[in-house]
Amino acid sequence: MSRPALEETKYEMIKAHVLDPDNSPLSPEKHELLERVISASKVLDKNPIQKQAVAIHQQKYADISRAQAYEDLRLAVRLFNTLHTFDYDLWFNWLINDIVQNILICRNTRSEKDRRIIAIEHANLIKVIGEKPEELPDPKRTEKHQFYILIQNNNQQVKVDLNNLKDLPTAALQELSRAIYGGNEITEADAEELMQS
Repeated sequence: MSRPALEETKYEMIKAHVLDPDNSPLSPEKHELLERVISASKVLDKNPIQKQAVAIHQQKYADISRAQAYEDLRLAVRLFNTLHTFDYDLWFNWLINDIVQNILICRNTRSEKDRRIIAIEHANLIKVIGEKPEELPDPKRTEKHQFYILIQNNNQQVKVDLNNLKDLPTAALQELSRAIYGGNEITEADAEELMQS
């Protein structure tokens, strides 16, 4: 018979453990796992890069394996949402749906009290969504402006229009590239050195 996972432990048992750890209803294995997961959650808050968080977690708990440290971090992410893992889109959608459901429920009852709740929920909806902008963004705004790239070579600046640049043939682009970089072809060793620096 398998033991239930920490995630399946009842909230009341974990709350009782947190409030009175000396008389904890949790088994010693779950107690130790809960302590490690809480610690992993705190480590993730300070170090969101998982590789670094695992190294720190393993330093604190030297008797656990690397795989167990990763499992503790995965469990911490599932149980304790942090700033880095919180799903704002889900929360935003849930909030809007909840407000809309409240409005629909109150609209069906048609009492005076519910009409006040509808007004409050409309105000909440405006806070969540925001006011309609006075001017909507123009989708063709980029077509109205000219964009230039300033190329400086030997203290000489050349302004290149991006619209004209994309229409140039490949040979002209290669010649421009040679002019910018001084005609020096980059070797594979130079590229490797650049990537490592």
